[in-house]
Amino acid sequence: MIGQILNFEPLTGKNATKDRVLSGLNSVSLVHIAAHGHTETGEIILSPNFSSSAKRPKEKDFLLTMADVLDAKVRAKLVVLSCCNSGRGKIKVEGVVGIARAFLGAGARSVIATLWAIDDEATLAFMKPFYEHLVAGQSASKSLHQAMKWMRESEKFNAVKHWAPFVLIGDDVTLNFGQ
Repeated sequence: MIGQILNFEPLTGKNATKDRVLSGLNSVSLVHIAAHGHTETGEIILSPNFSSSAKRPKEKDFLLTMADVLDAKVRAKLVVLSCCNSGRGKIKVEGVVGIARAFLGAGARSVIATLWAIDDEATLAFMKPFYEHLVAGQSASKSLHQAMKWMRESEKFNAVKHWAPFVLIGDDVTLNFGQ
């Protein structure tokens, strides 16, 4: 659905390997990752990089860690982490240190992350108005607000658990999809 809105072919399923995701982070202005996130750290589970000699992939072959992100030199204006717990991490003096913060530290100007486990159906419904507003030229914060408002006004997804886990961290960017 997001690929259709943005007129772009996304990496999905077995094509969304850790290596392919990492190789694209330094060349795009928008990153959207919809995957499973680690409960405590927000680290992201991707499709494994398969080597012909391994029968079972090791964690390093599929887990996108903070160190991986920091090494990637992200150029994106906006990173959307549509993954459970992607805004979580260790609480330190300087704030919450987790995968969302790693994207900022690696160069992303802003990150949309989640504060708790998210419902797949509700998240799909949420992302449609978010991206429609973003493509229409609204800023990330306005697009986020409009998606939240739409969810609150819907009959099916008006519960706080469906619309409130999404937070914007960093700059309030606007993307130009005409270029």
